[in-house]
Amino acid sequence: MCPQCNGRSLRLSEPKNWKERIRSFLGVSQFRCRHCNHRFETAVIAPLDWRYARCPKCYRFELSTWSAQYYHPTWSTQMALNLGGTPYRCEFCRCNFASFRACKERFSWRRQRAAADEANRQQPTVASSKAD
Repeated sequence: MCPQCNGRSLRLSEPKNWKERIRSFLGVSQFRCRHCNHRFETAVIAPLDWRYARCPKCYRFELSTWSAQYYHPTWSTQMALNLGGTPYRCEFCRCNFASFRACKERFSWRRQRAAADEANRQQPTVASSKAD
């Protein structure tokens, strides 16, 4: 969330100097708000979550796997797979990658549908009354 306008439409910003590159390697990433164009940095994950695989684009932990039969990975991903990495796929941004870290949370469409159904049930219904 943007600290200036509280907007949720954020994008990753490229590091501008060597200090920001080192901080991004340590887990502090730079973001830019798409609404107000404010640039800020924040820690993306909790300190204990470094041991779990996450999507390199959107940083989500909810991952599934993919098969090399249907996807032709880049040479770096193929090298990671040959060295024992696990193929992961982020279903939200559709990014395929390989990681040596364990999966924290498996993605399930069933769980997503249940959450959406629960949200629909909690929304107040507007009853229209007809005047006589």
